[in-house]
Amino acid sequence: MEESDEKTIWGLARLNDFSRAGSATNNQWLVIEIMYFIYILYSDSFDRYYVGMSHNVLERLRAHNRGKTKSTKAFIPWGIVHTEEFETRVLARKREKYLKSAAGRRWRKNNLGD
Repeated sequence: MEESDEKTIWGLARLNDFSRAGSATNNQWLVIEIMYFIYILYSDSFDRYYVGMSHNVLERLRAHNRGKTKSTKAFIPWGIVHTEEFETRVLARKREKYLKSAAGRRWRKNNLGD
């Protein structure tokens, strides 16, 4: 691989949150795409919703239910009621912000029965 090719791949990798894997004996590239998820949790005990973003929704749910998140630990237990998958962090963050807005709460009420 020429130096200019490497810079192009790394630039693309940084922009899209890809990772490089390889070793001193193997000069190949492995590109791994990281998907982003927004999720909506619901606490039956407190009739409360929480919207968040993560790479791994199930691990994030475990963290919420272990009390590792300050904003949700008082309302344990949580369950997942909705998820959406996105190719970029920017798109996921945009949707997360929308779902936290008044319009997003209306969407949740109309689509999830809030």
